[in-house]
Amino acid sequence: MLRNPRFLILGSVAAACALGATLAAAAAADAATTAPAAGPYRQQLLDQLDGNHDGQVSRAEYQRWLEGRFARLDGNGDGVVDAAEIANSPAARERAQRRAERFVRRFARGGSSQVTLGDFEAVHMQRFDRIGNGADTVAVDALLPRGARHDRGKMPAKGGGTPTR
Repeated sequence: MLRNPRFLILGSVAAACALGATLAAAAAADAATTAPAAGPYRQQLLDQLDGNHDGQVSRAEYQRWLEGRFARLDGNGDGVVDAAEIANSPAARERAQRRAERFVRRFARGGSSQVTLGDFEAVHMQRFDRIGNGADTVAVDALLPRGARHDRGKMPAKGGGTPTR
């Protein structure tokens, strides 16, 4: 099992995500001592990490939290996960459901629970008109997501990237 490179990569990614979440939570804990109020998600995460609510996260508390996170990915409870199990985990389904609900809230009109092509186009064409200030054309960079705009010129041409295998 450990010789499988996909498992090693998946494990590394999961560990990196957990570490990132932990570091963010630790930073949030530091900020929480000085910030007047924490958002509901951040407070929920802090409550989960700090089981006895003493303002500190012990090694045992952290390990319990990690085990709970892993259990949410391990749908069949066999102590091992693969990409398919993670993709079909309750946690992934919950994330997908939340994203789908946000999509419907953003694009559906008149309180509907369905999005039509017209609804979808209307929202995006309003954005186009806002960006272009009523013009019939806009710069390509203006339509890119915010994080993708600054490095657009540095991206390799289609098919010109480094092979992955």
